[in-house]
Amino acid sequence: MQRRILARELRHLRERASLTGDDIKDRLGWSPSKVSRIENARISVSQGDIELLLDVYNASDIQRERLLALAGQSQTPHSWRAYPAPTQEFLSFLEVEAVADSIRQWEVGVVPGVLQTEAYARHLIQSWRDIDDTLTQRQIEDRVAIRLNRQKRFLPPESSHIWIVMDESILMRTVGGPDVMAEQLQQLVDFSLLPNVKLQVAALDRPRGVFEESFTLLNLDRSNPLEQCLVYIDHNLTSQFLLDEQRSIYFEKMFEYFHRSALDEETSRTIISRYNRDASMV
Repeated sequence: MQRRILARELRHLRERASLTGDDIKDRLGWSPSKVSRIENARISVSQGDIELLLDVYNASDIQRERLLALAGQSQTPHSWRAYPAPTQEFLSFLEVEAVADSIRQWEVGVVPGVLQTEAYARHLIQSWRDIDDTLTQRQIEDRVAIRLNRQKRFLPPESSHIWIVMDESILMRTVGGPDVMAEQLQQLVDFSLLPNVKLQVAALDRPRGVFEESFTLLNLDRSNPLEQCLVYIDHNLTSQFLLDEQRSIYFEKMFEYFHRSALDEETSRTIISRYNRDASMV
């Protein structure tokens, strides 16, 4: 998956530089077919070849760092491979998320993982023992650790950009008891005050004609006008990346619809605080 994503990003950089396969042949002595195979993820590409392409494309230092990290040739911010992730697709998501320039998420079920408290996350993960009796305590602790480590990207000093629109029903659904919910709701308020975090609530009493499952949009380079987002959909037992650019546009439009119909940030924070007061009084 990382190779397919890397191939797409290299193609975007070449197109942005207005270069063809023949141009690469003239500059690097490669055959156009080699460039085509790289951009179609038919062959792996060495660190040296990636660096040559990035030089030809005049990639910025930030683009270079992200793509080399994506290629597995440099250290990503967190070593996710230390944990037994539920699926290979989820492991790929973690590694792409770790180098993404910006993240947008629509969530209808639970508080998004990157905003969960330890108690809230542990209750959700531990509850899966009712479905999967092979889930060990070690696996539970590892998965809790993954969620807590992911949060570090959105806190100083990293402070990556994230924009979340979440359904109001999430605030109404008690997870782990009143104390756990009160702590979780306060954490949502705290995160919403960070300058790099945008949090909106889709109110239940507002008309809505479009309904869709949760999804995440990841952009590796917001400054690239040719870049399309990567779409990730997680269903606990199954997860998938959608790399088709036409479908990416479809999900971009859906996120646009959900954020336009949601409450603004200040009103959303007020609603979350109200639910927090209610939970604290139980």
